[in-house]
Amino acid sequence: MSFVNFHKSPVRLLLTALFVIAVLTLQQSCKSAGSVRGASTSSTQKSSPHRGELERGLSGRRRIDYLYMEAVKQKMAGNYAATYDICRHLINLAPDMPELHYDLGVCQLMLGQDTSAVKSLNRASELDPTNSHYKEVISSYYINRGDYKQALPPLEDLSRLEPSRSEVLARLVQLYRATGQTEAAIRALDRIETLEGVIPSVAYQKFQLYQSLDKEQEAFACLEALCKEYPHELSYRLTIGDQMLAAGRTEEAKKIYEEVQAQEPNNKGLQLSWLEFYRATGENALFSAKRDSMLFGEDTDEEIRIALLRDYISTEATRDSVGRQNIKDAFARLITDYPNSLELNQMHAAYLATYEQQDESRFAEVMERIIALDPANTQAVFYLIQYYGTHKHFTELEALCRRAVINHPEELVCHYYLGVACWQLEKKGDALKAFQDGIVQKTEESRPAMVADLFSLMGDVLHELGREKEAYAAYDSCLVYQDDHVGCLNNYAYYLSLKGYNLDKAEEMSYRTVRIAPDNKTYLDTYAWVLFVKGRYTEAQAYMDKVVPPDSSDVALLADPSLSGAVFEHAGDIAAKNGQMAQALRFWQLAAKAGGDGLTAALPKKIKLKKYVK
Repeated sequence: MSFVNFHKSPVRLLLTALFVIAVLTLQQSCKSAGSVRGASTSSTQKSSPHRGELERGLSGRRRIDYLYMEAVKQKMAGNYAATYDICRHLINLAPDMPELHYDLGVCQLMLGQDTSAVKSLNRASELDPTNSHYKEVISSYYINRGDYKQALPPLEDLSRLEPSRSEVLARLVQLYRATGQTEAAIRALDRIETLEGVIPSVAYQKFQLYQSLDKEQEAFACLEALCKEYPHELSYRLTIGDQMLAAGRTEEAKKIYEEVQAQEPNNKGLQLSWLEFYRATGENALFSAKRDSMLFGEDTDEEIRIALLRDYISTEATRDSVGRQNIKDAFARLITDYPNSLELNQMHAAYLATYEQQDESRFAEVMERIIALDPANTQAVFYLIQYYGTHKHFTELEALCRRAVINHPEELVCHYYLGVACWQLEKKGDALKAFQDGIVQKTEESRPAMVADLFSLMGDVLHELGREKEAYAAYDSCLVYQDDHVGCLNNYAYYLSLKGYNLDKAEEMSYRTVRIAPDNKTYLDTYAWVLFVKGRYTEAQAYMDKVVPPDSSDVALLADPSLSGAVFEHAGDIAAKNGQMAQALRFWQLAAKAGGDGLTAALPKKIKLKKYVK
């Protein structure tokens, strides 16, 4: 049994609630005849006008009552430091007043003075040992700290002060179990039964505890008492049989199963019990027959079917290739019979991901079915996006992302890959719209890197569409969200260099890319080209030699996937400006062989005239 309920809120939140209770306690104590006697004049208090004069004009109990009401007032206003000061002064005058120690402890907790707070709360409880509220606050404090041994004494006191509170006893059971006090836990459960009668949760706990003490007779007596209390609830009877089977008492378990079968032959729980019985007794043929009848039977609940399938996988998947084939056949049959079972398809996906990782296409098919059944399943959507993108299935990627942006408009990654798919399919207008729609969906919580990616690709598309100013604006926006976005920096710099615009900015951006990725030939080519455009030919040559090593063979250069015809033409132009005409002609000829986008109309003329021309 866990302590989940004790940890739902941080200690401070719990004590904020306790503070409100403390205020009510203080208000009530103000009305009593034995009110507190004391005061404080701390400068931190937000006192009412002329408070000092009023205080000096009062004496005895009336003066203390006035100050106590001032403490309540400060507390209600949230002025914990002022309340703390007043209480400290009052305690000096009335040290045996439990309410003051309690109130001081609460203020100390609110101010983060935990050690002092515990001392104050314990002192309050010592002065008023019959106050159950103090006990509960102290035990809750220790429970929230995970100090269960310290939490036990005040909680035990509370259970004695208020013996009819079952929830206090239930908390005691949890603490006893956590601290290994099994017999004490059983006694607390007995007290709950005295109050509430025989209830399943208590009976099962007692059964487990007695078993941990190797007291089998007492353990089964708890379950027998439960069956006697609920004679028509056969599931409790089956529990006894299952526990006997687990204890190796197979004949006694069989007798119970037969009794239940006589009363309710179609009991679904009974079928599972028989299945486990056949497994335990090694009756493999009966086990397989029973499992298959339940696994493929129309009357089997889906929850049971999935549990059986999970068990089937755990036993067959690791056996051998025959076992794997049996599982594949089982899935094929079940999905044919129950194609709309989301849980079944999810289990199929889990099986493939664990045992058949090489069968990616089958996994993708299952994910498509899952998305069709559960459009909100983002995990399946993201997997398929990755799968289709990796395998360059852009038609499928577009169709998937068009559905995804409807069901998950807030997921920028869906807009991003929709744009990528459309771009690859030469649908530039659709790609631009996808990126723009994604930008519209961005929020303060959106990942800056993803927003930057959207702006960067949007800039690329706008440039392709000839909308240069808008492209540059998109690039600038990208760099606002990620100032080291190398893709944006590289493309932005290159496009500026082609137009001869703002070359200093282009050089600065391009240089940043080669600092970030010094071995990337695309970025090195761009930087060399920017330097070329600026007339710094010697520097340009130094960087271009890293991209296209002059001593490499033509075959090796043409086989390099990172080198394009445009890169070879750049290399030739730079070599020509440095007086290396033979090398320049060689690179121009390689550019013509490589082909592709980005070649200038002047390339044939350069080769023919064997010189650089614009």
